[in-house]
Amino acid sequence: MLETIIKELIDSKREGEYWDFKVKHHDNNADLLHDLLCLANSLYQGKRYLIFGVNDPAKGANIVGLEAAEAGRKSQANYIDFVRNQHFAGSIRPEIELVTLVLDGKEIDVLVIFDNLYKPYWLTQDYQDRGRKVRAHHVYTRVGDTNTPLGMSADLLRIEKMWRQRLGLDMLPVERMKHLLGQPEEWFKDLGNKRYAYHQNFPDYRIKFSAPKPFWEPYSYFFTNKNSFLGTATFKLNATTLFELQYVYLDEMRLMLPAPEVEYVELPVRELRYYYYDASTAEGRFLVFLTEGRGRMESRGSTSPFLVFKHERERQEFNQFLVANAARFEEAEPGYAARHAAKLMQKEGNNATISPLDIGKVVVLYKAWRQGNTLS
Repeated sequence: MLETIIKELIDSKREGEYWDFKVKHHDNNADLLHDLLCLANSLYQGKRYLIFGVNDPAKGANIVGLEAAEAGRKSQANYIDFVRNQHFAGSIRPEIELVTLVLDGKEIDVLVIFDNLYKPYWLTQDYQDRGRKVRAHHVYTRVGDTNTPLGMSADLLRIEKMWRQRLGLDMLPVERMKHLLGQPEEWFKDLGNKRYAYHQNFPDYRIKFSAPKPFWEPYSYFFTNKNSFLGTATFKLNATTLFELQYVYLDEMRLMLPAPEVEYVELPVRELRYYYYDASTAEGRFLVFLTEGRGRMESRGSTSPFLVFKHERERQEFNQFLVANAARFEEAEPGYAARHAAKLMQKEGNNATISPLDIGKVVVLYKAWRQGNTLS
């Protein structure tokens, strides 16, 4: 996926609004910060890319590659620390990820800058490195293949468009509803008592909750009380239905969450399923809404066995981790909640294609993966 995108950008033999080529990693951190700000504030809707190991289009935009021990080559931790240490307005920073690819037998690095709805980004203090200065209270952006010069700021029309994107004013209704779900404090809601909610600043955006009905899934048994309920949330703009999602009450209506998705993984010797949320989807935004932005999925000391991923690519990376560590998965010791759920299901004669013990083992490997423990 990413490899195909980057290869196509290199093959275009030009730079553009959301991608920039560099022969190597920056020698000057002010230039690095400037490039990051310009791409992060681009009006392009989608991910942006700083591609290291490719020379300038004037020289052919050829893949020259990077050496493992090359001076100045940075890791993801280096970039994250660098961004974290800058004085961004409101402490709102671009989200980044460094990915190493091998193209034509040569290593290149791609710094992915995610298209979050927080632009414009700007600094509250000047940043200077060896005569190059990124100025405070200046909004930098990228137009075509050109960055706003260090000593200037983007024109007012482009800054206005950034704010319109940030506030969701130019979105289609479905996308705007997803955006508004990320503002749980701005909604009127009394979950459990009232079967409706509406955004207080934009009351035409509403949610209608159906009456929940009893149901069970293996995850129901992970809680102190296994009684659970399933309902439907209808997301509306005035009388128009934008989309519908299921929600669940767990621990006898003490915890309300979106119904999780089910992922299927083919291990070398058998199949595996687990429950998850993708934070980039409507379900992920609904999770933010229902948990008041905290993402907590606990009730009376019991935690939901649901995994959370930033996006599909992250989920695929975890799946690859599972396959690579299939033997360790089988050896993993599930937690008490998973063992208790399995015994209770067996006692009640309830069978399911998703095993509580497998869910517990997946959680063990997920925690190791998050902590950067490769296991294999």
